[in-house]
Amino acid sequence: MSDADDAFIRQSFDLIDGLDSLSDPLDVQKTIFDLVARCGFSYFAITRLPQPGERIGPNLLLSVWPEGWLSHYDRVGHYRHDPVVRHCFRTTEPFAWNEVPHEPDHAPQARRVMEEAREHGMGAGYCVPIHDAHGFQGGISLAGERIEMTPRVRRAIHLLGLYAWSAAARTTARHRKPGGRLLSARERDVLSFAAQGRTREETADLLGLSVETVSTYLRNARSKIGTRNTTHTVIEALRLREIVL
Repeated sequence: MSDADDAFIRQSFDLIDGLDSLSDPLDVQKTIFDLVARCGFSYFAITRLPQPGERIGPNLLLSVWPEGWLSHYDRVGHYRHDPVVRHCFRTTEPFAWNEVPHEPDHAPQARRVMEEAREHGMGAGYCVPIHDAHGFQGGISLAGERIEMTPRVRRAIHLLGLYAWSAAARTTARHRKPGGRLLSARERDVLSFAAQGRTREETADLLGLSVETVSTYLRNARSKIGTRNTTHTVIEALRLREIVL
């Protein structure tokens, strides 16, 4: 048991106690980063995990990532083959990147993801998977050139990650355009009808719109919220109080 470990654990609990008082996502980001940097982490991201084939960028809540990495990652489609992401969908336990089981079917692509991450200064990392009350996946991923953590520090970062996710989700949901709404009035209208089980055709008739226009509003809502389908969008819109039943 080292003094450094004890100090980090105390600071983690102090940070957790202070997260509720933060309302700006950038303050949450800086506060978390200043602490985890003491463990050798140079980068981190807090993100929802979309389905394979979608981009990670629109789903990021907070991130301090290497310059150019995110755009490159999305452009070349790394998300589909990222072994860290794939493991997040299979476990609720935190893990170091080098502890991810080998998948022969994805080996060449997975190796490329990790090699290019290393070229961007992310040779090692630690991930805290998130599975929320609605069954949606997310994660907190931290990275640096070299990471050394004792089991006690790993447990502290696991706990910190859970609270960091809550703070990121809360503050980014509040940090919206003037008026406090993420969606337009029409986007909320079509999602409200979708929540009632109405088809697009029924919604179009009720609102005096074309089916194509209703589809466009649904697509825009998915893009803004960062969801993968209408059902997912409705549940997230309810959680964010964009719509009510």
